[in-house]
Amino acid sequence: MNQTQQHQVGRQLRDQQLDMFEHRDTEFLSRCRTLAVEICRTSATGTVSINDIRPLCPRPSGTHPSVYGSVFKGKAFRAVGYTEAVHPEAHARVVRVYALRLEA
Repeated sequence: MNQTQQHQVGRQLRDQQLDMFEHRDTEFLSRCRTLAVEICRTSATGTVSINDIRPLCPRPSGTHPSVYGSVFKGKAFRAVGYTEAVHPEAHARVVRVYALRLEA
C-alpha cells in the first residue's frame, strides 16, 4: 500500500469513528457546538478552538477523548488557522482554530 492509499484509509477510519460519535454522543456534541457558536459570537477574534471547549464542556464519564474531534464537524464552522493544544495529554500538538461559516 503506497502513502496515498494509506492516507485514504486513515481518513476513512477517522471519519467512521467521528460518525460513530455523532450517533452515540449527540447530546454532548450539541452542548459543545452551542458553546462554540457562543464563543465565536462573543470573542474579540470571532474564533474558537477545542482549547476553549474542553474546560467548559467536560466529556461524560466513559466517553473517549477523541469525541472532541467531532465538535467542529459539519457546515457551521470553517477552519481559519492553527494553534497548539493546551491540555498536557496532547503534548502541544497542533489543533485547528475555527470561525463560524458565513451564511449565504
